Amino acid sequence: MLKIFLGLKEQYIKTEMEYTFNFWMMLLSGVLTKLLGMAVPFVICRNIPSIAGWMEEEIYLVMAYIFIAEGLCSVLFEGIWQIPEMVFGGRFDCILSRPVSPLFQVLSYGMGLQGISVVIFGFISMNVMLAAMGKYNMITFGLSLFFILCGTVLCMSVYLIGNSLVFWFDSGGRTSIPYTFSSIGQYARYPVGIYPKAVQAALLFVIPYAFIGMVPVLILRGEHTALYSGALAGMSLLFFFLARFMFYRGIRHYESMGM
Repeated sequence: MLKIFLGLKEQYIKTEMEYTFNFWMMLLSGVLTKLLGMAVPFVICRNIPSIAGWMEEEIYLVMAYIFIAEGLCSVLFEGIWQIPEMVFGGRFDCILSRPVSPLFQVLSYGMGLQGISVVIFGFISMNVMLAAMGKYNMITFGLSLFFILCGTVLCMSVYLIGNSLVFWFDSGGRTSIPYTFSSIGQYARYPVGIYPKAVQAALLFVIPYAFIGMVPVLILRGEHTALYSGALAGMSLLFFFLARFMFYRGIRHYESMGM
């Protein structure tokens, strides 16, 4: 199945590269968007040495982990964002008619080209920040791969939960819920301790973007390493199975094109 999945992604890249200008513009847009996102903490840190006890390099590292997770989700799981269109356009019937897992088909559908440059930019930022913090070694790099795996699973799960809600809402193929989830998650680019308790709880346990960026940096700082590592792995598994449950529960509620 993995070979088929990667093969499909390869074909999507070949298809998009037929339009060379569009291909490179999409890659460039991904980097420019993230650079603009990093401009805000850059300006703040020019005037304030730390934010809630977090240094500039640590904040950039938080953002790097989030960028990588979002980029990988865009490259590997872009099909999740097509669920509303599939449901209300009737194409989800084709998904259900094939003798292949519906979730596999959705995850393997499409590809976000801008995610390629976002992943590259995120990896460069991660390595630069680790070096700036004096933590660049094989152990932290190996931990970072673990963080990225868990973060990508969490990011994908949040996207899947948000888009799976379309099975319960007749919105003509449009729903703002998954975009709202993603927008709220962007607040986790900064230490969640600066927000009210309700927002902290939301970013930790409802839309757990804090586990994608902030918690990994806390682990690298040596704060409750075993506890936070276990919590990160546990949250990743919990949200993956929750997202899978929501998706297949939604399919049971699906009423085909006549809904």
